[in-house]
Amino acid sequence: MDIRYPKARLSPSKPELVVIEFSREDVEAGYIDTALARLQILVDDKVSAEQWEGCVTFFFSGWDDDIRETAQIPEIRDWFAKLSSAFPYWFHVCEKEGDTVSHVFRLLCPGHVECVKEGIVGWRFDDLRNVTVMMRILFNHQNALYERLDLSEEMNERVSEEIAQLLECSLT
Repeated sequence: MDIRYPKARLSPSKPELVVIEFSREDVEAGYIDTALARLQILVDDKVSAEQWEGCVTFFFSGWDDDIRETAQIPEIRDWFAKLSSAFPYWFHVCEKEGDTVSHVFRLLCPGHVECVKEGIVGWRFDDLRNVTVMMRILFNHQNALYERLDLSEEMNERVSEEIAQLLECSLT
């Protein structure tokens, strides 16, 4: 059996998954402080950043009856963009075996749901240049985080390779 993202399996933090809930109330109020506090603690210092690298996934509660994908909901997209401006370290903290990194890109880069084949839908980005720009922004913030916390270059290279593989698989 082929492993979907073999490089993602190199991360030492896989057994511990941190699932963060973003509530509809916070999203509709434009309130990011609770989410930001939950995320920031994961990268407050070198020990925390090393421990929680590659462990985060998230979901939005309160939209269970909404048939749209979260990336189709303007309030969620706006709120997530605001959160990501304050916490741009997604590449470091997100788990890399599932859909979390792709979810980040769907939320931050314009696109739409598209039928891939009968009964199967996917996400098509409106302009891949937006993905490229966002990728550069997030890599720059990852590099700044690693420099600020004196995290190893080996970890930075591994995480970067994992992200590159995820994006390659997601966009092809």
